[in-house]
Amino acid sequence: MNLLQLLENGLFALGQVLRFPVMALLWVCVIASIFMAGHAFTEFIGRRRERQGFNLHAWLKAGPALAEGDRLRQLPSHLRQLVTAVEAELQQGTLVNGAFEHLLLEREERLRHSLAPSRMLVKVGPSMGLLGTLIPMGTSLASLATGNLEAMAGQMIVAFTTTIIGLATGTLAYVVAAARQGWVNESIREQRFLAERIAIELGDVVASNELSRRVS
Repeated sequence: MNLLQLLENGLFALGQVLRFPVMALLWVCVIASIFMAGHAFTEFIGRRRERQGFNLHAWLKAGPALAEGDRLRQLPSHLRQLVTAVEAELQQGTLVNGAFEHLLLEREERLRHSLAPSRMLVKVGPSMGLLGTLIPMGTSLASLATGNLEAMAGQMIVAFTTTIIGLATGTLAYVVAAARQGWVNESIREQRFLAERIAIELGDVVASNELSRRVS
């Protein structure tokens, strides 16, 4: 056996070794895509319930942005959490020297980061399906060379099945990512609008305190 044949046989053996982890990861992709779809559906129901009859412009016209009590509970959860975080920073006296902007950017980054799993699965799912296709095809061709048509047919079934599963998980993940991208963009847009109003109110408070200090 020459060196080239040794390398080829080694690569074939390595491909067969990868068969189990590839199939296991493909199952992980299936479970993850189903979980993401369920979570996205739950989020859709929650957002629809929170936003039924809610209008941010009308809410801001009805009172201050730094709301409390029943008025605060009228906000969707992501806006309510923003107001709560700002008020907590105000009470601690740490909302100075760009801390408000840092707080807003941190929340935006957290929202965008929530899209990472579904975006990753869009590429990983089909990749695992392709690997799960090519590895059994090598075994299938080896069975064809020995005349074992039954084994060849079995391996081809596995190869085509993994392709279907990989593409299905990638497609489902893409739908989830596209839907959640729209929700994240809407949440960021509303947060920025609300943050501008909060910044104006904070500026008015600072100016009022400064005026009171000078008068006294």
